[in-house]
Amino acid sequence: MPERREDEADRTDRPSLAPTAQATDDALPTVREILALDAVAAGVPEVLVGDAALDARVRWVHVSDSAGVARLLDGGELLLSTGSGWPTEPEELRAFIAGLVEVGVSGLVLELGAHYRYVPAVVHRAAAQHGLALAALHREVKFVGLTQAVHRRIISEQTAALHARDEVRERFTALALRGAPADYIVQQLAQTLAAPVLLENLAHEVVAADLPPESEEEVLSGWQLRSRDAHRRSTRGTAGVHGADDWLIVPVEARGIRWGHLIALPGPTHPAGRTSVLEQGAIALALGRLADGDDDTWGRIGRQRLVEHLLG
Repeated sequence: MPERREDEADRTDRPSLAPTAQATDDALPTVREILALDAVAAGVPEVLVGDAALDARVRWVHVSDSAGVARLLDGGELLLSTGSGWPTEPEELRAFIAGLVEVGVSGLVLELGAHYRYVPAVVHRAAAQHGLALAALHREVKFVGLTQAVHRRIISEQTAALHARDEVRERFTALALRGAPADYIVQQLAQTLAAPVLLENLAHEVVAADLPPESEEEVLSGWQLRSRDAHRRSTRGTAGVHGADDWLIVPVEARGIRWGHLIALPGPTHPAGRTSVLEQGAIALALGRLADGDDDTWGRIGRQRLVEHLLG
């Protein structure tokens, strides 16, 4: 079988995307999904390192046989290779895999036959040690066709994510302009995310919540303690951080003033990205608080809800 050469025309360098055009993680395919594509199946793929590693999101596909490819990558790429330019010494191969992991490569697919008849044991062990998804192709495939198939899917899902984000932004901007109350915005967030959503003030008192009746008691019981624990486990004040029970926490703030936090409990993915949806809700709530001025409505509501819950 002739050796596959890495021609400039076949290179698939990922273009730079403007921040507004970058897809959210939820909109990107996983290594597992890519290996299931027909274009990949033609190569009879064998997964050597899988499980959780296959859930890594893929931002782009890069084709290279170079031993120094790591310096050309930004992270999130699925690397396709025949290994023809890889190091030959075991220690150098281990360092090569470690370098891919260090830059954040999502996975490695090695086509057998052109250079390797089987995946070197040192590569297999190193990938398993670092939790890097590794698959072997037992038949030759056109890397150009494979990358085109993957890139079409990525770009299609990026476009869908952008449309979804625009729709969410328009919806919550309209709510803010209409002066929608906090509890209605929280309700709309819960419907959009198909997950329980709560708004708390800075004292960790619940201001508004949209919870399934069967789980309301469990969630609200000891809320302040649970919420403080979630914030301790996360990077406080960073949008999209996760705390206890994998909560998604976004601050509600504007002009250097913070009034509270929006918290979404675990739920399904959203085309626009769960963090992006929650951030749009936080913006709508922040605009409402700016309109209220110094009125401590959230504090009063939070204390009232706490008393009502205790009495109940």
